Amino acid sequence: RLRHFVIRRMGHFITYVKGDYELAQRWYGAKGIWHNCIMYPSSSCYQACMRSQALHDTLNIQVGNSADSTNNHLEILERLLPFREQNIRIFVPLSYGDEGGYAARVVDYGKRHFGEKFQPILEFFTLEQYTAYLAQIDVAIFNHRRQQGMGNIITLLGLGKKVYMRSDVTSWATFSKLGVELYDVKSITLDPIDVKIAEQNSQRIADYFNEGNLCRQWKNIYEY
Repeated sequence: RLRHFVIRRMGHFITYVKGDYELAQRWYGAKGIWHNCIMYPSSSCYQACMRSQALHDTLNIQVGNSADSTNNHLEILERLLPFREQNIRIFVPLSYGDEGGYAARVVDYGKRHFGEKFQPILEFFTLEQYTAYLAQIDVAIFNHRRQQGMGNIITLLGLGKKVYMRSDVTSWATFSKLGVELYDVKSITLDPIDVKIAEQNSQRIADYFNEGNLCRQWKNIYEY
């Protein structure tokens, strides 16, 4: 009731995920004006990363982006069981968002079923370290039931990686409107992404998530 009272009285909403604004309208009766803006440069502006990648002879898979239970890690790890005899490595960032030992449960499941092929990330990286790590990922799987992990997803798409998401979350629609091709978590395969699709995704991310566009969007807001 408190959220409904406050949100329906807000005059303006700033987000590049229009679906989130539409949920605020549906759930809380929001009547304010929506302003399309990527908001800040740290994680929502694509920065061209080094495309040269260290050679690796495994298929590197990232599952989720944090130790929050909304990542639904175990559901995805279970779906990856048929591939555990293949030459894969599964990376799971778990350095923040732990809820009552949730991260430990994910690590226990991963180690029991995938052994040394399961690589939990339990420490924080610098931005440069994390970007270099993302450059080594081949396939990323995000099983959130809400908009989440956008910094990871934007960077991975910008690097031309294959990204799986749920098709019923608001961020899926946002990327689709930009012409970015995503893959639904309902049908996970480990086939590599087509080179043309990877290049197309990378270009469309770079065209939208950049500082020039950010400045134009903020200028429109301040001059409104």
